[in-house]
Amino acid sequence: MTRPIETYKAIAAREKASRREAERLLEAKSRELFDKSHELDRSYVKTKKIAALISEIMRVAPDGIFVISPSMKVRTCNRAASKQLKLSLDNIAGVEVDRFFPGLSSALRGVRSGYFSFVDYVVRPAGTDAFVADIRGYHGPLESEETYLLFVHDASDRHRADSERRNMEQQVDEARRLEAIGALSAGVAHEINTPIQYVGDNLGYLGEALAQIQQSYVRYEALREAVADDPKYAGFIDDIDDFNKKIRLETLITEIAAALEESHDGVKQVRDIVLLMKEFAHPGTGPDDQVDLNEIIRNVAKISKGVTKNAAEVVLELDAHLKHIAGRKGQLQQVLLNLIINATDAIEEHGGANRRIRVKSESDECCARLLISDTGGGIPDSIRERIFDPFFTTKAVGKGTGQGLALAKDAIVNGHGGKLSLIDVEGYDTTFLIELPLADSASCTKPKPEAGNVRAA
Repeated sequence: MTRPIETYKAIAAREKASRREAERLLEAKSRELFDKSHELDRSYVKTKKIAALISEIMRVAPDGIFVISPSMKVRTCNRAASKQLKLSLDNIAGVEVDRFFPGLSSALRGVRSGYFSFVDYVVRPAGTDAFVADIRGYHGPLESEETYLLFVHDASDRHRADSERRNMEQQVDEARRLEAIGALSAGVAHEINTPIQYVGDNLGYLGEALAQIQQSYVRYEALREAVADDPKYAGFIDDIDDFNKKIRLETLITEIAAALEESHDGVKQVRDIVLLMKEFAHPGTGPDDQVDLNEIIRNVAKISKGVTKNAAEVVLELDAHLKHIAGRKGQLQQVLLNLIINATDAIEEHGGANRRIRVKSESDECCARLLISDTGGGIPDSIRERIFDPFFTTKAVGKGTGQGLALAKDAIVNGHGGKLSLIDVEGYDTTFLIELPLADSASCTKPKPEAGNVRAA
């Protein structure tokens, strides 16, 4: 009986030990599970914070962020991307990327895993003009799926700034070229002036010599009449008369005199042009020079004759009592020259039978006014408000840079306290009005221009 009891006791002890071990293991596992649960809670909170941070970054990111699937459709994007494409997020998701980025799918399929970039890519938003963007991206697995992540930066401002910088550089180059031409013209004018002086002096001498030869011929005629009845001189007289008839002496003297006079007039015109070239090349002395606007008009009409003579008739209507103003003669000459050249270009482009440029001057007690009118077809209403903007031009590439009218307005308004405007005058398609205050016109109200609808720019 004793052995079974001992056996039972041993079995009970083993079971008790096993139960204690099981309880110990259960307690350890429970503690481990509790720790893991706590760790998961912390991870969840951290993940939630990271997700919130990523969501906030996506919300405030200044550049458009696009997630593109392997099928080249937009999976999702941020708020900046929505603004760039002018569509809501729901209307962007699921749309093929080529809808907004033409040809991008082919370019993306050609990139390797890792980072890539595209510069000056054309983006076409919904219902608005396209813009240029710089695209930087990543190609690789995201959430176990091959993904293209795009960061799209609107480069319109940079592109515009680059364009303006190039235009400005072109303007600087043009200004330097014109400066060089001006200096060269002044040198050429100086070099031409000396031989022209020689030619003019020699023509004057030849004219005087011809007059003396003509007087000698007159004296010969008197002698011929005196000895006409003397047979001793009959042979000499006949010989001279025959020679004179052969060379048509009287006609020859008249033609030589006319040729000398024409040559003298031509030399005078060349000298006038040379002086005008030197005057145009001269920078001027200061803003307070006394300027004769009528003289400027006549000078510009002469210097631009080579441009206008085959294109249009230039008519000058000058106020004989036009008062002088204080200003920079060189600047005003350049402004008027630009306006006349613009009018000539417009007439040549427009064509038609009525080709006319009129420059009119007038004044009263307050200001002097110049009106430059042409029949070149006019300026469309859609661009009248923009013609004085820098770099705005309707001319073909290489014909104009869009600075002429902007610089002209700056010279008149800022350089002379005047006004340059576009007005309507009956009988002409385009008329520019220049108003320049007189020296004693501070208390004056600017008068209205001649009859016409003023449309100041």
